[in-house]
Amino acid sequence: MHNLGFILGDLNEDTFPLNLFWGIGLLGLLLIILQAIFGIFVGHDGDTSSSGGVDLHGGHGGGGSIVSIKTISAMLLGFGFGGAVLEQNGFSVGISALGGLGIGLLIGGAYFALMRSLYQLRSDGTSVLSEAVNRSGTVYLRIPGNTSGSGEIQVSFCGRLQNVRAYTRGLELPTGTAVRVVALHGDQALLVEKLS
Repeated sequence: MHNLGFILGDLNEDTFPLNLFWGIGLLGLLLIILQAIFGIFVGHDGDTSSSGGVDLHGGHGGGGSIVSIKTISAMLLGFGFGGAVLEQNGFSVGISALGGLGIGLLIGGAYFALMRSLYQLRSDGTSVLSEAVNRSGTVYLRIPGNTSGSGEIQVSFCGRLQNVRAYTRGLELPTGTAVRVVALHGDQALLVEKLS
């Protein structure tokens, strides 16, 4: 609590460069908080890549763009707060700006590397899921017809019996129906058909 008062007090009484550093840091923090809230209530990142399109993987899908809202927010946070701390410790505005830039690039780069490795783990899970294609299984939770909703099947692949979300193009498949996996359905589900 004392530290927050110290920061807010600096916004009112110190030099313009210091206030600017704090403002940039707070802007980065605000953007990160807003993105987290957006992710909770909307259900995806909604991040924008440098191409201008909406990137649902935070601009990091498959080794994609380094420039994303989340990466920029992390860099602003590091630049602003890093520069402010350096200036408060007696460094010149130029040195503080360079130091803040270095800290911002370090934090942005670390965030990008973390998101990229997490996305690759997710991609590896999808490739393992493809091992279930052409295997037989049993409906565990009813699957609505005409791909109108998902259910769940039990299917053995990768050396163990697993429950996986599944869809069907045909009629509804009740619990206990024998099915065959015909394809992947998106990243995390399977497309199945009733065994004849």
